[in-house]
Amino acid sequence: MIQVPDTMARSLRQAAKQQKLLPEAFALRILEEALEPEPELTVEEVVARIKALPRRTENIRPATESLLEYLQNAPEDPDFDLEVWQQEWAAVDAEMKSITQANDEAEGRR
Repeated sequence: MIQVPDTMARSLRQAAKQQKLLPEAFALRILEEALEPEPELTVEEVVARIKALPRRTENIRPATESLLEYLQNAPEDPDFDLEVWQQEWAAVDAEMKSITQANDEAEGRR
């Protein structure tokens, strides 16, 4: 028997209900997953697992205005220096290209 705080027990019951499981079965599944060694996954497998997760409606916020209009009407940032930003972005871009090239070479694509 495991004793958990009331708030955790409520969360466990709610999550179990969403999974259509008894709270005990849901808790057992959590423990089994936590204690079983995780096989190494490929990037594709990780992405597939993420895509398979249920959408959480509390994380979705519908747009309330046009992004273009918002950006066009945004106040100017007095500390923003376009020239410095462009230099910094050029450095980031060069680094990304260098990493891509190194990866391509390491994986035999070049």
